[in-house]
Amino acid sequence: MSITKKFLLMYISIITPIIVLIAIFSLKTENFLFTYLIAALIFLLLAKFVLKIDKKLWMYLYKKYINILDEELDPEKFIELTEIEYKKNKSRKYRNYMKLNLCAGYSSAGKIQTGYEKLKEVDLSGKSFYREQDKILYYYNEALLLNVLGKKEEAVKIYNENILKKKKKFENSPNFSEMNNNICVLEAILFYENDNDKIIEILLEALKKVKTKRQNISIKYQLAECKEKIGKIDEAEELYREVAEKGNKLFIVEEAKKKLEEISSI
Repeated sequence: MSITKKFLLMYISIITPIIVLIAIFSLKTENFLFTYLIAALIFLLLAKFVLKIDKKLWMYLYKKYINILDEELDPEKFIELTEIEYKKNKSRKYRNYMKLNLCAGYSSAGKIQTGYEKLKEVDLSGKSFYREQDKILYYYNEALLLNVLGKKEEAVKIYNENILKKKKKFENSPNFSEMNNNICVLEAILFYENDNDKIIEILLEALKKVKTKRQNISIKYQLAECKEKIGKIDEAEELYREVAEKGNKLFIVEEAKKKLEEISSI
């Protein structure tokens, strides 16, 4: 069932009992219809503009959906639900977010090329997102995936032309803190490739600020790789083991298990 359908069902289930109670109360008045209409209208206006029930309910449902990837770490289930969302909602803006979500889902499942292809389907013309800063999310994903696909020069170009200029506009916004943290990790990957100590320093700082389990596990895997490269095998092994045990269905779980096997065979 799509988020929209869940939203409508839950919203109706919340609003209907109140409307019924208003009707029961109004029956006791001399002018039932007038009293009922006025009371019902006041309640609906309060619900929408003061209590903001519809917005809070939508965000609750959307967060539950996002958490399938970010907290439950189940990319395949997330991809399946995202495909449903994409097909059921015809809004161009909403579909763009779903393509971004498909990119995240496929990438987390280890299907990097598919994730990149889904990303490139995003329509960037005109007002393509609800918030202007969300275009940075698109370019962040593009640079990240290009680097993983071995196209570092293209990734650096995306960073310089589309991320660096745009992030300055939003970097002081409290709603941009998570994205800013992700960009710091991207910068470490792109510009400190041969300085593992510096990357470790940046990753450890970023780890303090992560807000999702998925980002936590991802950064710990990157930390493990860096620790392994500088010869801190015991620390790397501990991090790989944590990723393998807590990463559920993320593709880096299998990568971490392979690393553990390699370390144990030394």
